[in-house]
Amino acid sequence: MAEVLGVVASGIAVAQAAQTVGGVVLSLSRLWNEVKDVPDTIRDLLEELELAGKLVDATETELGIAGAAAAAVPQGDASLTGLQSLAIHRCRQVHKHLRDIVEDLAADIASSRRRKSLLAKGKAVLKKDALGNYEKRLQKALRFLDSAVQLGPAPTRSI
Repeated sequence: MAEVLGVVASGIAVAQAAQTVGGVVLSLSRLWNEVKDVPDTIRDLLEELELAGKLVDATETELGIAGAAAAAVPQGDASLTGLQSLAIHRCRQVHKHLRDIVEDLAADIASSRRRKSLLAKGKAVLKKDALGNYEKRLQKALRFLDSAVQLGPAPTRSI
């Protein structure tokens, strides 16, 4: 009877070990797939950042707000132009920070040294949450800018 219990216990232990190893293999497989997808993800982010920057530039031009004026608005200014300027300034801040991070990762990934490139891809996967947070910040800043633009009167254009 004791031998049967020993065999059953050994079987259970082997099954648990196999389950643990299977889980680790699955996790590593997912991680590897994420690492392989990093260059495409970074390229997509750079394209989206370029578009966001152009949208902010176009909005700033349309509103007739100078870049320096957007940064120099007093904190308590609640005028329409002040709010629009603050929204533009916030977009530019978040955009620059996210772009700097993404460009650094892209440069490391494009490295000619395979090991450095692989490490950079792993670093990007680990920074996925941070990149996602900055993307959300940029989206929020763009929504603020959109709201500020909608508050104001349509710009007059000469034909």
